[in-house]
Order: sequence, then C-alpha cells, then structure tokens
Amino acid sequence: MHRLEVFGALCDTDRMTKLKRGVKTGFSLLYSLLFAVCGMEPPRISMIEPRFAVAGQNLTIMGEAFGEGQGESFVTIGGVRPTMSSYLEWSDNKIVLRIPDFGESGFIYVHRRNRKSNPVLFSTLESMPLFTKTQPSYAPVITQVRPASAAIGELVVIQGSGFGGRRDDGAVSFSWAVERQPYTPAEVSAIPLIEVRGNTGAYEAWNEHEISVRVCDGATSGIVQVSTPREKSNAVAFEVRAKPGVKTIKDKRTYSISYSVDVRAEKAAPPNGIYLWCPFPASTASQLNKETLSGSSKPFVADYRGASLYRLNDLKSGDGRRISVSYLVDVYGVETRVRPELVKPYADSPVFKTWTLPSALVPSNDRAIREKAASFAGSERNPYLKAYSIYRNFLKEFAVESEITGYPVRQALSQKKADTYTAAMLYCALCRAAGIPAVPVAGVLCGLAGSASPHYWVEFWIDEFGWVPVDPALGSGALPDFKADAQPATARLPPGESPVTRDDRETFYFGNLDNRHLAFSFGETQLSQIDVRGHTVSREPSYALQNIWEEASGGIEAYSSHWSDVNVTGVYSN
Repeated sequence: MHRLEVFGALCDTDRMTKLKRGVKTGFSLLYSLLFAVCGMEPPRISMIEPRFAVAGQNLTIMGEAFGEGQGESFVTIGGVRPTMSSYLEWSDNKIVLRIPDFGESGFIYVHRRNRKSNPVLFSTLESMPLFTKTQPSYAPVITQVRPASAAIGELVVIQGSGFGGRRDDGAVSFSWAVERQPYTPAEVSAIPLIEVRGNTGAYEAWNEHEISVRVCDGATSGIVQVSTPREKSNAVAFEVRAKPGVKTIKDKRTYSISYSVDVRAEKAAPPNGIYLWCPFPASTASQLNKETLSGSSKPFVADYRGASLYRLNDLKSGDGRRISVSYLVDVYGVETRVRPELVKPYADSPVFKTWTLPSALVPSNDRAIREKAASFAGSERNPYLKAYSIYRNFLKEFAVESEITGYPVRQALSQKKADTYTAAMLYCALCRAAGIPAVPVAGVLCGLAGSASPHYWVEFWIDEFGWVPVDPALGSGALPDFKADAQPATARLPPGESPVTRDDRETFYFGNLDNRHLAFSFGETQLSQIDVRGHTVSREPSYALQNIWEEASGGIEAYSSHWSDVNVTGVYSN
C-alpha cells in the first residue's frame, strides 16, 4: 500500500476500530496520536479585542482550536513573534497576551502544530493616520460612520465635513485584505488600503457632509478613510462583518509591460484628427497598484473609464506616428473558500441589478442561453452552488480551444465549441441567465519570461463575500497562445512554471486565480465617440473589452494602424 494510503487508513475510524483489537498498548498510543493529528482543525480567530491599542496593552484573541495549553504554539503580529513572557492566558478558545513594542500594524495569526489561522488585522494607535490640529482646516474630517460594521456590498453612511460638493477625484478607502509576508519590526508597513472604485456603482451619494458608499470587494476590518484632491481625512475604525467564507489575496508578482500603436495616414488633408483609446491595467482587489513608467507623448485625456485618449492632429498623406506606453503592475493570486450553507439569496442591490443585465457581448436574454443555464443549474438554488454546477457542466459539454478565433457566443452554444474569449463570455451569460451577477474580465496571461497572451475569465458576485473568480478556459486545460517572438524579460520565472499544468485545474480555476492574470478590463467599457461624423474602429476580441479603440475624423480618407501585442518586459517576484 502507498505510504499516503496507509496514513489515510490510520485516519479512518472504522479501520482503526478493527486494528485496535488485538494490538499492543504501544501501538494503540501511536494510533491515538495519529488520529489526533488527522482530525485536528486549524486554529481560527473569530475576534480580537481591542483592534487598536498601544504597546504594553493586553490583547485578547477569541476563536477556536487554539489548544488547551500553549505548548509549542505561538502568535505572530505583523510577522513579529512575542516573547514567551508576553503570554498571560492560553486556552482552546481564548488567548491573552501583552502587545509587544514593535511600533506598527500588521496581521495577527495563531500558529499551532504547523497550522496557521485566518489573519485578522491589528493596528497600533501610533500608526493610525489620525486627524490632528496641525492638519489644514480644509482637510476632510469624519465624525461618524453608520453603521460601524457592515458586510461586503452593504451600504454605509460616512458623516463629517470637507468632503466636497461632489465626488470628482475623491474616494473612500477601507483596509485591504491582502496577505503580507512576515517582516522584521523595522519593516512593518502601514495599514494597506483599498479604494472604492467610482465605476462600480458603489457610491450612492456624495456631498459636503455625507457620503453613502457600499463596502467594496477586498475590504477587511480596520479603518475607513476619505480622500479628496486636497487632503486625506482622519481614519475611523470600521469592522467588516463575518462573511460566508474567506478570500485570500497573496503571492504578489510585479510585471513591467508595454505596447505600442503605429498609425500611418495613407490619404489625408488637414484639418483632421485620429483618436486612440489606449487601455491601461484595471484596478481590482487583486490588482491594486499600477504605475505608468513611460509614454511617448502626453495623452489628451489621461484617465477615462480605464483608458487614455491620444489625439493625432492634422496628419498629411504619408505621415506616420507611434504611441507607446509602459506600466508597472502588481498582480496577486486569489484563493477563496466559500461556505455554501452561509450564502444568502441575492438582495436587490446595484450589483445585482447591473451585472445580471444582458449586453452585446453577454447575451444572457437569448432563449437558448436561458434554457441551457436552467439545464446546467438544475434544481440548485444556492447562488454559489448554482455557479459551480454551471461551471462543471460547461466543462463537460464544451470543448475549449486555445487559439482565439472570436466565435460568436450563440454559435459556440450550438456547436459546443469555444475559444478562450467565447468561453468566458458564454459562462458569464449562463450565470446572468441563471440570476447570478457576473462580469467578464479581459487582459493577458503572463507566461514564460517576456511572453503574454490575450486571455479572458469571469468573476461572479456573492452577497457579503464579494467577487469569486472563474477561468473556464484554464479549467478545461486550454493552453494559452504565448507569443514566441516576445522580448526577453528582466527576470525569468522559475523553470517549468506554468499556469495550466495543474493537476487540479478543474477545481482550482473555480474560485481561484494564479498571479499570471493581468487584467485590463473588469467588465465592458462603453466609450463615447468624439466626433459624431467620425469613423470608429473596434478590436474584438482583444485584451480590453472596450467598444471603441480608434476614431478618424475630418480629412482622413484612408489610414492604417497596428497595435502591438502586450509584451512583458520584466517580472519581479517578492
């Protein structure tokens, strides 16, 4: 018998009952030890008190499976392990210790027998960016947050002053649920924040004294803060209520990427103009930080719905122009563990209303798609299990090809064949037809150093939890079409590393993503035509889901354009 199977047999109660008969006492003790190890649950933190304190103050950690005595178990706070003298009490569901003098904030974990608990954010008062008298009088000030705790997607009202008459470039930020690596005391960083994006429908009201906003995906217990173009407000403690599962954002990888657009006027006479909508990496809970490294020219509009607008004026016949851009992007892996029994039916929220509607790319109102969605979902009513049932049946029925040919969704449905693009659009349509809010995501899948391929996946929404990623193409085993002529990257990925060679790909890519998925579009982007008399060009499918990429107006009679592939010019693993 295989060694792993023997251990599994020892963990099986029925087999062990038989083995115990007639064996010596020593072997019974070995059995008891193995059974205890097999059945041991990882420690879990339910709450800490207080969440904000100073060094030397007592900290109480409540939860379960901590163990009746400390033994070799320990706690870490922001990667720092307190000394043994710091522990005042240790039981199976309660730990009391004195907060060490490490001076900053971080995640608390309970470690027991090589098992680690869920993280809970703790902050020292010294690290809180609190409002002081030295701040400018025009800085925003939060006086109250109602309620003081809420779940992901729920509405909170922030009251105070100095918020401005309208949102403009203002934003609300919550503590971010990113898992950080252990640090030495001097390296512990400030509380990471995630900004509520303005294009998600999360902001319901904004005026000088009050903001109504929904808790965003990726938020965790810690603080809430308001920023305006002038200043940042004081930070106020905020609790993200328990949700039906755990989302872990971890394993950061930083990419430097670039692409270019070459335009040539074949036949043109001034006055004229060519407009180029150049997409930039999206902001999501797992892709929060991006930086523009360089650009060949200044954009006409720097940031509009996830794209920069470049304007080429008064071209003459034979004129050629190039626009090139490069970015530095942090991409994290995502792992989710959802407890279906805690998932509630959908509330009538903006997320539900927006992301269950049909669109040109996601025709969820098509009769055949609605019938297929009902067939795939069966009698399941639980939103999470329904999405999983649709996913498993999709993989069984549809063959997914790696080469992107742009199958129409309805054609893919009838032929039971799709490419990576159509697989995402069709799965998204099936979810929406089944009453599950879902959004298509477009970007690139970063492969071997220097290579990237356009790629598409889906995220569906669970109330009080947030977005859950699904990659039907990688789940089916469809290999991405990495470009062989890509430029070599600054740092190479580990040899043999591939996002599609997982043995567990079918289960992994429902609810999880690796840190190769670099998104340009989270949902469809509807851009407005600059000149109603102009000629627009779309590029479907491509690495961004936007309806307009180019527009020619005025005396442009003929021109050519070439958009390069997205190239990975550097890979940096932390």
